[in-house]
Amino acid sequence: MKAGADKIVHQKQATYLADLEPKRDALFERMEARARERGYPISDPEVATFLGVAVRAAKPKFIVELGTNIGYSAIAMARAAESDARVVSIELDAELAKEARAFIAEAKLPCAVEVREGLATEQLKAIKGDIDFLYLDCVKREYPEYLELAIPRMRSGGVIVADNALWMGLVASDEVPEKERAATEGMRAFNRMIVSHPALQGVVLPLGDGVAYAVKR
Repeated sequence: MKAGADKIVHQKQATYLADLEPKRDALFERMEARARERGYPISDPEVATFLGVAVRAAKPKFIVELGTNIGYSAIAMARAAESDARVVSIELDAELAKEARAFIAEAKLPCAVEVREGLATEQLKAIKGDIDFLYLDCVKREYPEYLELAIPRMRSGGVIVADNALWMGLVASDEVPEKERAATEGMRAFNRMIVSHPALQGVVLPLGDGVAYAVKR
C-alpha cells in the first residue's frame, strides 16, 4: 500500500477517485485490515481493480506473479481469469506464503492458483511454458533483472504489469534517502526499460504508487 497521502493528483481528486472504487467484499476488507495491522505492502485497492481489468482484457491462460505477500493481488487476478487459466505466485517468506494459501483457499477462485516459495529470480528462471501475464510486486532493486529474465519467457502479446513504478515519488526526486537509493535506482532503470525496450511497448501510469504496463511486441 502507499506510504501516505496521494502524491500524484491533488488530495480532493485522490479522495474522489477512491470513492469511485467499488466496495470490497468481506475477504478483501479483512486482507486489507491484516495488511495495515502488520505493515504488509500489498497493492493499493485501485491497483487490484486495475489488475482485474487488465486480466479480463488479456484473457491470459498462464499468469505469473513475483511477490505474493498474503495473496491479495493473486486473488484479484484469479477472480478475473477464466476457469482454464493458471496462476503461479512466488513468495520468499514461508509464513507469508502459508497465510496467502489460506486466503486463496477461502476465496474459492474460478481457476488454479499455486504459491511457490523461493527467490523470485530463481523461480522465474525455472518457469516452464510461455507467460501470458506477469505481475511484479517484489524487491524493487531487482525489477530490471526480473524484466530481462521475463521478456524471453513472455509470449508475443503478453502483458507485464508492475507496481510501485514511482516508488513513493522518489524516482522523480533529487533527494533520495540512503536506505532507498538501491530501490529507487532499480525502479528508475526499470521504468526506462519499460518505455524503451525494443521488445516492449509500455507506459508508466499515475495509479496508486505508479503502475507500469507493457505488452510484448
